Amino acid sequence: MTVHAKSKQMVINQSERKEVVLSHNLMPDIVRLELTNTCNLACPHCRHHSVEKRKPENYSPYYKTPIHMSAIQITSIFEEVAPYKPSVTLNVANEPLIAKTFPFAVRKVKECGLVGTFNTNGLTLNEELCQLLVDVQYDSINVSIDAMTPETLKKARGITRLDKLIENVELLIRIRGDKKLPRIGVTFVETDYNYHEIPSFLDFWKKKIDVIRITGYIKDLTPDISEIPGFTRADLPPRVPCKQLFRDIVIRANGDVSPCVITAEQPDIVVGNVFKEGGVRAVWNNKRMNELRELHNSGRWDELSFCKPCDYWVETFEMKEEVRDGFLIRNPSPYTTFYNVLDKMENWNKNLHDRQGGATIQAKEMSNNDN
Repeated sequence: MTVHAKSKQMVINQSERKEVVLSHNLMPDIVRLELTNTCNLACPHCRHHSVEKRKPENYSPYYKTPIHMSAIQITSIFEEVAPYKPSVTLNVANEPLIAKTFPFAVRKVKECGLVGTFNTNGLTLNEELCQLLVDVQYDSINVSIDAMTPETLKKARGITRLDKLIENVELLIRIRGDKKLPRIGVTFVETDYNYHEIPSFLDFWKKKIDVIRITGYIKDLTPDISEIPGFTRADLPPRVPCKQLFRDIVIRANGDVSPCVITAEQPDIVVGNVFKEGGVRAVWNNKRMNELRELHNSGRWDELSFCKPCDYWVETFEMKEEVRDGFLIRNPSPYTTFYNVLDKMENWNKNLHDRQGGATIQAKEMSNNDN
């Protein structure tokens, strides 16, 4: 049975930390686009739409009125960024398949010559959508499942139809047939109630799909590495600037830009609006974004209330690779591990998959007692 590899190899020496200065390109390397602000589930662990979050006193006004990005707005974004060839992710804090303009966005990504991916809960992945994704040769799809039993799925997603999710993934596999794309993956958010199912999850899905992604649970407002089984805050290396500010632009359905995927949990944290302030390039290079970057590069992240308690900066470290149990295993930190099935690598796209998890800092071994 496959054992989940939880690498603690993500340290740079304190003396080297002072030299870590990140830079950003004229346009972002990754465009994260929220086509709609709605979701058709209320997953208990969701930082945006859980039952607890949906209570009137907790739910952000941003989510209370459905917003769907229009075809015109999507076109304006993709046509502006297309010459710079970023990768595109068609979701932020939402379920992309229920967006009114999802089919249009999928086609537009490929018409603009871009590579794209998205995460979905898979519930509405029907034959029509599968056929669209295969016809346009969309690059990558990840279905979030998080469980090997209906009982665990209930804890993770608030539903018990594990059979339905498996059927929908198998439908996409069947419709893809002998074609190369899309690259099909499943995702598992590791928590204290499901981590024991990871070995069987890996063994089950490696026979069916191309890649399995294990992600660490992100605690509300403050990603805390100690929430990941097997890790404590003592495992953290010396802090470095967070690559999110230098690589990703996170665009909400109304055009608001959040500093990163973590602050997207708080819709009132906004650094600009691409529909009101001149487009993607203008916001990406505006005064506020550059102020945030400068604070990180000067080691002053504690001056930012939303950065000070956050551990997600560990994603900045470089990918490490290991070949084991029929997988090419790649991970930059305990928050993300990709299990690429070795005999299904022909549709792996460096411009997408390396960028989505790649980084800029050479990692070194955290401890001699690596678990």
